[in-house]
Amino acid sequence: MLEEGVIQDLIDGVPMLPDTVYRVMDMMQDPQADPRRLARIVQEDPGLALQTLHLCNSPFYSLPVEVTSIEHAVRLLGISTVCGLVMAAHFHGLVSRYTGPAAEVWLKGARRHFLEVAECCRFLVRSAGAPQAQSDAFTVGLLHDIGKLVLAQLGAREARAVQEAVMQGDLALVDVEMEVLGTDHAQVGARLADRWELPWEIVDVVRHHHLPERSELTLAYFTFLADVLCHAGKDREGLSRVLDRIRVEKWIEAQCGLEWDDLEDLASQWWALPVSGSRG
Repeated sequence: MLEEGVIQDLIDGVPMLPDTVYRVMDMMQDPQADPRRLARIVQEDPGLALQTLHLCNSPFYSLPVEVTSIEHAVRLLGISTVCGLVMAAHFHGLVSRYTGPAAEVWLKGARRHFLEVAECCRFLVRSAGAPQAQSDAFTVGLLHDIGKLVLAQLGAREARAVQEAVMQGDLALVDVEMEVLGTDHAQVGARLADRWELPWEIVDVVRHHHLPERSELTLAYFTFLADVLCHAGKDREGLSRVLDRIRVEKWIEAQCGLEWDDLEDLASQWWALPVSGSRG
């Protein structure tokens, strides 16, 4: 079990967000945002600009032409998507700083997963007929697992204990964390989001993305579904078992505006998209 002082030290060990990310997050909420201003902001950090263009040109988006500038990216993808990619580029760089056994447990495949859940969350919100919430959906999807940045700083002993318990196959990672560490990545992630002074809605979704029924926010349910869908890959039977076990049908219509029978079709649509990592 981790002592409170240790947990706080781990949270404090994650760097604060740079000013560029906060400015881009603000622009993401402005439908009239100026692409030239976005380009100027991002180009103040050449490394971030380069990583953003790398994401734009990656197989993840499968664009038909090479993106050569931030303004070019906006013309192809829209300002909201490019703002999201700037944030994703920052977190890709942040994840890359972590090495060692704990990083292997908590951050293996994280760069892809963060961005995939962000896109899936946006896809689900759009499918539910709430286009005005797409930017928020992308943001919370991208940030839902930031608590893993906290736990990835743990020592080899704690990492090994968690990994061994997960490999037994009886419990999900978040449950193993609570059993072994006395906290989990959702709880410490919410505390990190609060330390970063992010909006309370983001803090709430990060805290409850595994238990959305404890949140009053619809986005918590969409983030939960996106996370499940992305973890499922193209395993339809596995996805059905998970959804049955968590009794999604009891809340999906009331909370998300989706029919239970829609989920299989939505899963097929998602898996067919270039941004899904689940294409066969």
